[in-house]
Formats: sequence, C-alpha cells, structure tokens
Amino acid sequence: MLDFSDQPYQWFPPRPRRWVRAALMWHNRRKHLPRTMRIASVTVEGAEGLHDRLRDGDRLVLMPNHPTHADAPILLEATRQARLPTQVMAAYDVFLRSRRDAWVMQKLGAFSVDREGGDPRAMKQALSVIERGRSSLVVFPEGNVYLENDRVTPFNEGAAFLALRGARALHARGRRTLVVPVSIKASYVNDVRPAVSARIREAAGMIEVALDAGLPPGEALRQIGVAGLHRNLRQRGLDAPELETLMELIAHGAGAVLERLEDKLGLRARPKDTLIDRVRRARRVIHEVRTDPARVADHAAAVTWADEAMLALRFASYSGSYVADRPTLDRVAETAEKLIEDLSRSMPAPIGDRAVVVRFGEPIDLTRWVADGKPSRQAVGAVTAAAEGAVQAGLDAINAANPHPGGALWEGPLVG
Repeated sequence: MLDFSDQPYQWFPPRPRRWVRAALMWHNRRKHLPRTMRIASVTVEGAEGLHDRLRDGDRLVLMPNHPTHADAPILLEATRQARLPTQVMAAYDVFLRSRRDAWVMQKLGAFSVDREGGDPRAMKQALSVIERGRSSLVVFPEGNVYLENDRVTPFNEGAAFLALRGARALHARGRRTLVVPVSIKASYVNDVRPAVSARIREAAGMIEVALDAGLPPGEALRQIGVAGLHRNLRQRGLDAPELETLMELIAHGAGAVLERLEDKLGLRARPKDTLIDRVRRARRVIHEVRTDPARVADHAAAVTWADEAMLALRFASYSGSYVADRPTLDRVAETAEKLIEDLSRSMPAPIGDRAVVVRFGEPIDLTRWVADGKPSRQAVGAVTAAAEGAVQAGLDAINAANPHPGGALWEGPLVG
C-alpha cells in the first residue's frame, strides 16, 4: 500500500471540456489501459438492466470496490460503455503526483477531496453533482487500494452519508437518488506463474528470507509475511511472538502498533472498532497535526506517528487467509504485488494482461431512508452495509463464471 500524503490540502475543482474529455477517453481506451495498465479488455455487465430501472430525473451515486491501481481508468471506460456520464471524487494527493495527472483528471471531471479531514468544497461539489443530475457521482467507499480483488474491505460510511444528504433535498422535489453498487474484477488472461514466482522470490530477498525449493506459493507467501511482521515489530521495540496462525500475528502486530500510537494521540479504541476503523481515526488526527501551520512544533513527531499508522494499516490490510482459502493465480499474484509494494513503498509494474469485468448491481433506492426527514446514523450504516454486501455478491458472481487462467487454482510449487 502506497504511503499517504500529508502535504497541505489543495482543492482541485472539476474542469471538464467536452472535446478534451472525448480525446482523453479515446486515449484511455486505446493506449492507457492496454499499454500502461495492461488491461486487455473491459466487459460491462448489468448496464442495460440498470437503464431499464431508471426513471426520468433519477440521480445516481456509484459505489465501486477499489481492488487495483487501474480502477479509475477502468471505471471511466465502463461508464462510457454504459452511457453514464460521471464525475469522480478522488483523494487530493493523487492530484499532487504531477501537474499532468491533475490536468487530465480535472478535464475528465474529477475533483479532489481531503479524505481525512472536513472538506466543505468537496462536499458542496459532490452534492451539486447529485442535485444537477447531469452526471453520476463516483465515490470509492474503501478509500484505498487493498489489492485483494475477491474480498471487499469494509466500506467507509462517508459515501453513504453523502448520498443520503443529497437524496434528502431531492426527495422533496419528487426525485429519487439511487446508490449503484459496482463490482470490479480483474483476472489474468495468461499463465503468469513464472513472473509471479519471480516476484515472490524478490519479496523474500528484500527481507532476507530463504525459501526452500518446492514450496507452494501460499506457504512461501506465509513465510515472507511472518518474517516481515516479526522484523517490523522488533525494529520498533515491540513483542513479536510465535503465534499459531498468520491471522493471529497480523491482529497482534496491528493491535500492538495501534495501542502505542493511540496512547500518543490520546485516542481510545471503541468496542466495535475494526483495526481499519482505528487506523482511519488515528490518520485523521495525524493529518490535522501535519497540515496545521500552528502546530509546527509537533510536525517532526507527527512524521513518526504517520509512519506507525501506515505500518498498522499495512498489517491490517492483509486478511491472513486470502490465499490460503482459495489459492488462485489471481490471489497469489495480488498478494505478491502487495508485498512488493509494501516493502518498496512504490507501485510495481504490471506483470501480465488482465481482463476486467465491471458489474453494475441492483440500484438501492434511498427514498425510504429520507422520506421522514433527516437520515439517521442507522440509515447511514444500513446503506453502507447494503452497498458493501451487493458489491461482494457481484464479485462472487463474476468469479463463479471466470474463464481465465487467473481464476484457476495454483497447483504445485513456485515456477522456475
């Protein structure tokens, strides 16, 4: 997982231009996806059924999963095919990567959001997109790329809150607001086991793990994961016990880092909080400190806090059973990519061509949650859970029909 940026927030408004957008969409389809991202095809499912369910004046909020670093261009192509004009809410640090990227994103209609702080301009822009109805609004509720394509990471409730707030104002005018769950699944179209095996060995070399010959990929990844967790905990003066399962070690490691960090920040974990919830709360506090010029005396300490929060998030982002439960080529390749990204703190290059299916699910009508006035916290939770469950169901359906080598179980040891 790539590091967060705590540079001072900058607002990047959408600046769409029809002819520029058309040219960029052509480039995305013909050049960027197939050549840079190695996305061989994008197949859309459910778009006709979605259009059949729409009424005049309906507003759409698309909530996709976020499994790869190619999701934004994939979704642009999918919504082009589905005849759904869109505006995308994206983290502001993505715009800060380069002036070219920022220019392209703005011309495509994207706008920035400070995902870890209050952002009235982004909120106003998002509500304006919903109110006008000329475009559908796209929000990625997972918030980060977790590189576990077959499993949805718990959705952040901010997307549902935003959709419900927009729906409330429109309901009084007789307009519906619909949340559309979108499932994105990428699968390798060729046997990339040699390249994946090389990547696993590269990860092992980075933390000086000697892999025995003949190891199956799941065991190799487990040994690398255990060694990496132990190494990071010892480097920070934390206990690194020998636990029975990788899942137990992940929970222990993330918990140990978070407990110490929360103590520094004056935070207390709540009984129902997941590890990801706790990281998100710590990140909000750290982000506020690092971007506050009045707290310059705390900035040096906050750099250390940010590193600890990132480590906890990296720990918590591994389920510990993703490959073991079903060791497909796709899952092994994703986990190897994730390890390299976490160890190098940079995005590795794609190793093979992938076919993508984008499935538009049954729309969730928000009317019943806003008909009685201001939506409650229970409504936000219910919409979040419904969208998350629908995206997972979509992924399961795509996987059940996956014809590509990426969906096949990896039989035997590492290759080469």
